[in-house]
Amino acid sequence: MQIDFELLHSKLEALKNKYQNLTYLETDPICFPKQYKDPLDIEVVSLISCLFAYGNVKSIQGFLRPLFTLLGPSPFQTLREAGSNYQTLLQKMQGYRFQTKKDNQTFFQTLVRLISESNNKSPLWESKFLDQAGKFQEESSLQNFQRFWEKELQTTLGKKPLTYGLQFLVGKSTTKSPKKRLSLFLRWMVRTSYPDFGIYQKIKPNQIPFPLDVHIQKLIQILGITSRKSFRSSDAYLIKDFFLKIKPDDPLLYDFYLTRVGIIEKCKASYQKRVCEECYLKEVCLVVPRGIEPRLQG
Repeated sequence: MQIDFELLHSKLEALKNKYQNLTYLETDPICFPKQYKDPLDIEVVSLISCLFAYGNVKSIQGFLRPLFTLLGPSPFQTLREAGSNYQTLLQKMQGYRFQTKKDNQTFFQTLVRLISESNNKSPLWESKFLDQAGKFQEESSLQNFQRFWEKELQTTLGKKPLTYGLQFLVGKSTTKSPKKRLSLFLRWMVRTSYPDFGIYQKIKPNQIPFPLDVHIQKLIQILGITSRKSFRSSDAYLIKDFFLKIKPDDPLLYDFYLTRVGIIEKCKASYQKRVCEECYLKEVCLVVPRGIEPRLQG
């Protein structure tokens, strides 16, 4: 089916209008940094939230909520001071899926050291995505950020090797994976409109890759945007380029709203009468049978 960009745009706008509501933030890890006003707190909490944003919503929030409670009203200050609240955090630290308790303690020890070495000015880590000329590069910027964290975690570990859990947490700089958690972090940091924060000013919204989580991967197939079944880092930029045709200045605008179709509406990327008949995207979706939607006939 040839994509009707005008129709797709109108349906995406309707989806945005439906989910552009604070009540829906609770279905997304962005609900955690949204609790803070200080850019330093937002950046720190956003990084933590995005790195642990794998698994289902219940598991992610079940791990992160008690952690941020222990970090108090200013996580940045708690980590900078490394006092009793931080020590309690280390003692009560839990493992999470691929990360052991020790892995997570190592990550937070590294985070504390980096914060203590910073100048306490926001942003903390935008420069780690940039090249020597201060530019964001598609082929290397996310890898630069991963290499930075690999090096810093290794410094904390000393002679001990980087564990599988820690490597998974920050991602492997040498792989060609879509790097969806770092792409999500960049979306939060770079975009200036709802629901994101716009803390990073040197990187533009039309430069960053589209976060290809499992929900987006399914949706871009059934919307006819791609026929790929597996995705690489280059595909995250190709999907961004597709949405540039709809929103040239802000191609990631619809990311949050599209993921609600999977998380809230329980889209399975196959026709389910109850789900599909209520879906705002049914007129542009390939899995809706012909005859259900007039625009798909012919």
